[in-house]
Amino acid sequence: MIGGRDLAKGKALAAQFEDRASAVQLDVLDDRSLDDFCCRCSIVVNCGGPVKALQDRAAQAAFRRRCHYVDAAGMSLVKERLLRHQKEIEDLGLSFVVSAGWNPGLTELLPVYADARARAQMDTIESLKVYFGDSGEWSASALRDAVWFVRETGLRSPGYFRKGKWTRAKLSDASRRFNLGSPVGSGRFVMVSLPELSEVGCRLDDYDVYTYTYLSGFRTIMTTTMMALVPLPEGVGVRWLRNAFRRNRLPVEGFVVAQILGRSQGRGLALTAQIVYKERRDYWIHGLVLATVARMISESKGVKAGVHFPADAVDPIAFMTELRKAGVEQSETFELCE
Repeated sequence: MIGGRDLAKGKALAAQFEDRASAVQLDVLDDRSLDDFCCRCSIVVNCGGPVKALQDRAAQAAFRRRCHYVDAAGMSLVKERLLRHQKEIEDLGLSFVVSAGWNPGLTELLPVYADARARAQMDTIESLKVYFGDSGEWSASALRDAVWFVRETGLRSPGYFRKGKWTRAKLSDASRRFNLGSPVGSGRFVMVSLPELSEVGCRLDDYDVYTYTYLSGFRTIMTTTMMALVPLPEGVGVRWLRNAFRRNRLPVEGFVVAQILGRSQGRGLALTAQIVYKERRDYWIHGLVLATVARMISESKGVKAGVHFPADAVDPIAFMTELRKAGVEQSETFELCE
């Protein structure tokens, strides 16, 4: 069932699925409308936004009506507000998976997957580095949320997770060039840690975790710095970010790469796992992560009850298997190193 303010658009979309979908009118900013919609559902997949406007309304309606809930871009705000219901949601056997389409959930899932694969092959793990970026066209809602997120978090010193504890990094390590090989290639990256990645860094507490995002140029740094320090109008921030992101000239639409260094039988071993998406498939892969989580819930395929980010909600090996079946390009290599 597809819900939205414009019923005609909803019906046009539902028609593409013949008799498998229907459309109803829904205002996500109206609690009564949300309740009426959710009472007809078993699983609610929230693609509404921006989060700064919607907040946790859809999630709370799903909880009131005892639905499973999958959120495209809940970020930490939605999860934090739902945690007070954690025990009740667990007792009801409901799965609330937040941020399943944000960056697009794979940014956190791939490093956890790589960790599981490395533990099966290595005696000890020394470090994990995660690189991610995209060159797709962000929606207006996504840009508004990005501006809001920068303002809320402000400027943070660059850092990494040293055995589960956030540690300030040297400025010389905060921005560096890396060659990730084909098909991503070489580029400049800057240390960053979104809330979902920070949870992964705390969780993998027996080695060091570094997270980097692709930096198209120092104009991007100047843009985010200005937004964090100066109370600019939202429209100005959105235009600045859109222009900065359009400079992300990558050979792929987006990527996540996880590199783990460790030792096996006294020899150095490196695991590189990567996901790439290209040919204007950026929104396809965001939707696919959401849909895969929802399908696994409907088929009782091991999505954890309670409130979780994706990396903690699913078994990473099983989830990556499902994504590969759906056409996601995921690969990995093990190599001996000094």
